[in-house]
Amino acid sequence: MHWADVVAEKLLESGRKQVVSSGITPSGPIHLGSMREILTADAIVRAVNDKGGEAELLYVADNADPLRKVYPFLDEEKYKSYVGRPLAEIPAPKGDGSYDQFFLKPFFQALEEVGVKPKVINNYQYYKDGKYNQCAKKIIENRVEARDILEKISGRQLPKHWFPWTFKDINGKLCNGKFIRYEWPFVYFVNESGNEVKNNIEKGEGKLPWRLDWPSKWKILGVTFEAFGKDHATKGGSFDTGKRIVKNILDYDEPHHIVYEWINLKGKGAMHSSTGLAISAEEMLRMAPPEVIRWLIMQPQPNRHVDFDPGLGLLNSVDRYDRNLQTYYSGELEENTSRALELSQIKTISKSKKQAIPYRHLVTLTQSKENHKEIEKALIRTGDITKLDSDEIINLKSRLSCIEGWLDNYAPESVKFKIQESAPDVNLKSDEKTYINNLKEKMTLIDWNPESIHDSFYELQESTNVPAKEYFRIMYLILLGKERGPRLGFFLATIDKNFVIKRLSSY
Repeated sequence: MHWADVVAEKLLESGRKQVVSSGITPSGPIHLGSMREILTADAIVRAVNDKGGEAELLYVADNADPLRKVYPFLDEEKYKSYVGRPLAEIPAPKGDGSYDQFFLKPFFQALEEVGVKPKVINNYQYYKDGKYNQCAKKIIENRVEARDILEKISGRQLPKHWFPWTFKDINGKLCNGKFIRYEWPFVYFVNESGNEVKNNIEKGEGKLPWRLDWPSKWKILGVTFEAFGKDHATKGGSFDTGKRIVKNILDYDEPHHIVYEWINLKGKGAMHSSTGLAISAEEMLRMAPPEVIRWLIMQPQPNRHVDFDPGLGLLNSVDRYDRNLQTYYSGELEENTSRALELSQIKTISKSKKQAIPYRHLVTLTQSKENHKEIEKALIRTGDITKLDSDEIINLKSRLSCIEGWLDNYAPESVKFKIQESAPDVNLKSDEKTYINNLKEKMTLIDWNPESIHDSFYELQESTNVPAKEYFRIMYLILLGKERGPRLGFFLATIDKNFVIKRLSSY
């Protein structure tokens, strides 16, 4: 049974209606690693609904959190004065609007493209609207117990004048001032400059510290399930303290949960927005089909890390997805893989099997043809497809757009090429000129299809005792101006035969 269905069945034992939560602090570009959390949550929602339950997906934008430092992608001079201010209150890196929305808007657009439509919770506005008031008041009234829980479970000593509220200073920055007194809804503290400052908790002046904010969200939103990263699941970590806070002080049960592993950028380590070591969600969608992005998350167990290779590894991922999708319709696919494919769809999986177009063929054709119509004609000529229906044309256009983005940004040089408009100036040895004549004679005689073209190089090898790889190399040189290129049988079959013969005749 797929992991999402296992979780769904467990959830339904406790009730038909479920609230599944996910979220992030929008401190920088929201990347593929962060998308694992919400796609995992989305899979649980789908599985619960598929089993007759009723599940709602929430996405909490933790924009009440402060800017913790000037990240590498920010202007030092512009942002050094904003460190400590809530993300919702500082300007965007570019254009108008706020910092948080600058990163959240493209992420939500990306979510829509991968078929995720959560209810968005603006955490900053929740504080301003008083949604946290009851939880904050309860925690403050039981602050001795809260302190005891945090210290015993985390193993950390809290400051002598600790108070369960992150204060907001006169300059708008969140800080850990020295607590003086409390009279609901006001709390008084002394800042670093020695000034007494008053915060109105009911108006969201300041916020709960993370280890108290998180369990409060569970209570306020009625969360029954949450997926979170392994950093929160360490012994004595924020989940360990959160479940005690929510049960002992807020009188609410801890949510069911899954701990997920990181997505690593191959050869570089775990993705992090703050370091700039990341591929943003919207950037990912410019180079990979949305179903494949979901597939990368749905296929492995959440507790398995994923090594993401945006180069050739991406091509391999799409190929594996496509092969499994074709096998799905034969009914021979293993159960977990079959279910992972169903959960990878943007809507529901097509009832009828669509024509399979090898992704690597499209990588070749994107670089050698002008538009999708020319590409469709070439695929029909090579026998890969028959005429495409309207849905297949939409899918083709989408994939071509992804391939263009991939070629522009992440494709290795080994797969890039350009057909030379005129015969390249190649310094040929006398025997290589003979090879070209052999190729011209052979190409003139054969049927113009991928298999015949491919076989012809090995037939030349047998008849001339010249390795086929030498004929491959010569053909790449005169067409592309480089010694390597795409799979030659298919590539040549998509080019006009007379063009190839004429190019061979140029030497």
